[in-house]
Amino acid sequence: MKNVGIWIDHRRAVVVTIENGTETINTLEGDMDRQPKAAGRTGNKTKWGPQAPVNEHRVEEHYKLHVVNFYKDVIKAIGKADQLFIMGPAQAKLEFVEEIEKVADLRAVPRKVETADKMTDPQVAAKVRATEF
Repeated sequence: MKNVGIWIDHRRAVVVTIENGTETINTLEGDMDRQPKAAGRTGNKTKWGPQAPVNEHRVEEHYKLHVVNFYKDVIKAIGKADQLFIMGPAQAKLEFVEEIEKVADLRAVPRKVETADKMTDPQVAAKVRATEF
């Protein structure tokens, strides 16, 4: 039986796999440190010339694309699992569950979702070991 526990936020994921008594910890880092902010308007050479607005929608969509690609990388690291335990702060864990629903191999896997603050890798592993499904 393969039990997988994941602590995930938008920047980092810790995947703990327990299979036949063997435990492995895999840490994945996202490729964006934080959500980018629009830098402001771009100017013109003329001191009081026209200003071009920054397209904030494009910045937001770019960030969402990176987050979804990060979630897909975590799903690849999970592989096939018999049980999933997903933890994390705020919305990241729920967004990750939505991405899992899109994967046929993981859609029917029993899972438990729990809110958890920032944790070290050994703390995540201990929490996964102590969790009953």
